[in-house]
Amino acid sequence: MRAGVRLGDDVRVRWVLGGWLWVVGCTPGGAGWPERHSRAPVETAAPAAPTGPLGRRAAEAYVLALVNRDREAHGLRPVAWDTTAAAAAQRHVDDLAQGGFTAHWGRDGSVPEQRYTEAGGEDFVRENAACFSDGQERPLDLEPTFSAEALERLERAFMDEVPPNDGHRQNILAAEHTHLGLALAQPQGVSQPCLVQEFVDDLGDHDGLPRAVRAGEPLRIAGVVRPPLRFGAVGVGKLERAMPATAAQLNRTGSYSIPAPARLHVPAGYVGPKPSVTTDGQRYEVVVPAPQGQPGDRLTVSLWAAPQGSQNLRMVSLRTVLLK
Repeated sequence: MRAGVRLGDDVRVRWVLGGWLWVVGCTPGGAGWPERHSRAPVETAAPAAPTGPLGRRAAEAYVLALVNRDREAHGLRPVAWDTTAAAAAQRHVDDLAQGGFTAHWGRDGSVPEQRYTEAGGEDFVRENAACFSDGQERPLDLEPTFSAEALERLERAFMDEVPPNDGHRQNILAAEHTHLGLALAQPQGVSQPCLVQEFVDDLGDHDGLPRAVRAGEPLRIAGVVRPPLRFGAVGVGKLERAMPATAAQLNRTGSYSIPAPARLHVPAGYVGPKPSVTTDGQRYEVVVPAPQGQPGDRLTVSLWAAPQGSQNLRMVSLRTVLLK
């Protein structure tokens, strides 16, 4: 997602499944990058539908198989399971199911890149979410079971979307995705599953960041992007502190802005703020002062790269750091 592009431009929120379920998702963009899907769909064999109720892990494995069936039908490589992204998804889907809402924000004010970072992630995630929106607080079912049919309905609702209202479908069919972490949840007494998918673009290896820094402290940002990508820039920005919200407030949302960096640090020889980034085209390193702000504000650290021969930089990693 290009910085400054509102997810509202690419994300669509709509009723599905008989008016019971809300879904929200995002789509990628960027010329010079792989097409979202490489060919017209072809008929592929569906994964064998499990019989009987499925426990959480079996249900998640079946959803992953459904996603990879649909990617295969469009000539795309399968996505592998990502445990870190799944942990971020579980945190969010539990919140959705318990609170009866669907949004990219959590009731604690958290956002996708923050939840992913706090779970230990270092790459770039794009989130699909589906749950209901009645705003009713319910206890979670701690040992939920799911039917294969209900999970198939969720995947079919995503894949049956029609442009331009097809954010989930485009996210599932993004060619650059390498991994997927997903999670399911269900409140007690409700048979409709809630689902969060975190699609991951694992395109580099990035050195760890501190969980929190003080304003003005040096912040080292380093790592490597993998060929055929080449390094482009390091972005640093700031989000205000997370503000708790009610389910009713969050059910009125439906768009989310990928945070744009306030500063883009580029290699020496290019016009940009100092300090410049040291890079050999793949490896990069820069030490910048943490931006000024209030304790509890969230810094954003993004990495930008482009395919060899392309000038179209795109975000390939997005993480958060707290100001203390």
